[in-house]
Amino acid sequence: MAKKSGKSKGKGHLRSVPSAPKMPLQLVLNHRVVDSLTMEFVQWLGTDGADPSDAVEILELVKLLLTTQHATKGSSSATAFDLDGVDAAAETILAALEEDEIADAVEDIFRALAVYIEFLDESGRWSGTEAAYEELQSFLATPGGPEDVPGRRPIDVPHLSTEEQDTAFNALPLIQRASSLLEWIGEGKDVTTTGALRLKDIEAAAAAVGVNARGKHGAGKPADPDGVHGNQDAPLEVGTMYDVPLLGDTWAALVRAGLLTLGSTRAVVGPDIDSWNSTDAGERVRARRRLTLSLLLANIANPDEPWKSEDMDPLLLIVLARGTDVNPMPVAQLEQLAADDEDPHYSFLALRAKNKLAALEELGIVEVDTSYRVARVAIQCVASAMKIIEGQELLSDADDPEYNDAGFTSNVFPLLPSAGAPKRR
Repeated sequence: MAKKSGKSKGKGHLRSVPSAPKMPLQLVLNHRVVDSLTMEFVQWLGTDGADPSDAVEILELVKLLLTTQHATKGSSSATAFDLDGVDAAAETILAALEEDEIADAVEDIFRALAVYIEFLDESGRWSGTEAAYEELQSFLATPGGPEDVPGRRPIDVPHLSTEEQDTAFNALPLIQRASSLLEWIGEGKDVTTTGALRLKDIEAAAAAVGVNARGKHGAGKPADPDGVHGNQDAPLEVGTMYDVPLLGDTWAALVRAGLLTLGSTRAVVGPDIDSWNSTDAGERVRARRRLTLSLLLANIANPDEPWKSEDMDPLLLIVLARGTDVNPMPVAQLEQLAADDEDPHYSFLALRAKNKLAALEELGIVEVDTSYRVARVAIQCVASAMKIIEGQELLSDADDPEYNDAGFTSNVFPLLPSAGAPKRR
């Protein structure tokens, strides 16, 4: 049974969550239902010694969740919740907060909902299905899954055979451009002391990844580096290879994946190049998976360990996690967040995530229509990236045939567990 009593850690962090300027009638009625339950809920919670203020606070959080769910899903109910709706609402609330507020806010909301649905059940007011109650109850007890990894929302990696993965990876523009770049590097290329290509080689290297650019002494940063993809009418002039869209990220990912080795004056192919060019499909898949994972990690966070929260891109993390499931983030929602004049900080985060997603789409990792979805073969890489970020040991894909040939569940989404499990029915 969930622990009913105990004050939350403070709700200042939830003040930054925007409220709807005008509530739909259904939502207004749902808020009234919650309000009508206040006295009975206070008495019910008081049997465990909780203060009335605790009960009121819980109901306010439930109303916040209802409001956000209605905004994200278009409907809500004061007496029935489903996991998808709660999940989407929680992610939206989380995305509207400062990074140092997220953990407490999510914990407060899930604790409140766990107690509230237990009250609905015991008072006979739960109007949803029993299956929905059990699913939500299990999630709130350990949000996301199995006992060995408590407090994580699972990412289901689809079953793909080695041959299917090999074909799918090879179709990604990332893999095609990386292969072209590795072929161009050949026996090696000269680099500066910072590990960057010399200006004279930038044009050929950029062409290998499909970008029309050239090195020039004294050139400043591109005016719109995230918006330049493919061929341009005039070459993009840059003072360093890292200002060439796609080239710098691909180059760095090749290094991290062991496909490129940087010396003091020269770059040569790395120790894993044999796997990249192997006649064995499994070897090729492992090398391509490592490259894709390396590129994702560089976009989500500073790839140099230890991981720090200030290095993270929390909004991109949310979009990628949702993009692996049936509840992807709509493009219009991210655009709306990026255009929010009332919160410049969050608008910046949304715009940054939007630009990164455009680059990931260019590389084939993300597919964009009306929503952001992760390419099927890349879902395993998103799952692995989150395991690394969460500090878990990455599966040794070189030694695990199941990782190559069968689907698995990676319980990695960073949502915090509630204080205790709600009472089972």
